[in-house]
Amino acid sequence: MAGITTSIETAFEIERGAIPIPGLTVHPLVAHADARGVLTEFFRSSWGMETMSQWTAMTLESRVVRGPTVHPRHLDAMVVVSGEMELGLRDLRESSPVFRRPYRLTLRGREPALILIPPGVMHTFLARAEPAVVIVGTTHEYDPDDDIRCRWQDGALDIDGSEIGTDDDRARSLDEVIAALRGRG
Repeated sequence: MAGITTSIETAFEIERGAIPIPGLTVHPLVAHADARGVLTEFFRSSWGMETMSQWTAMTLESRVVRGPTVHPRHLDAMVVVSGEMELGLRDLRESSPVFRRPYRLTLRGREPALILIPPGVMHTFLARAEPAVVIVGTTHEYDPDDDIRCRWQDGALDIDGSEIGTDDDRARSLDEVIAALRGRG
């Protein structure tokens, strides 16, 4: 993409090297700032991405965990538009060379990037130090059958126990989530 600053390219090249999940894509974005504010394009069909069927905005308060969740069918596209958020990732596709390995990306509204998360990659949103506003696009409209949730407290996810999550009676252990994915394959 034209117009991306060298510092952002360099930062995300480092991130790409640290996150070798097949199909995971990080698209650095350009924030055009002037006296009126900031304008950032975060999706163009000319970038060759799949069409999104649904867009959702969410806010995360400080120290809040949302997820973890994995989708067998749909791809998620997400961008942090304000604040800072850690994106926890874990590839649960058993054929992946990085199966079960945890990764984290720190995303900031002031350094915008579009992240494409393929089906089978579990993701967790964590606003650790400050609130965040996140926009999420999905290739399918919300379907509870395409939303496998994992317990946020599961030690295998490497989430700090001081963070605040929501208990969810649909959430399963990490091993149960992997078994459920296997059953849908």
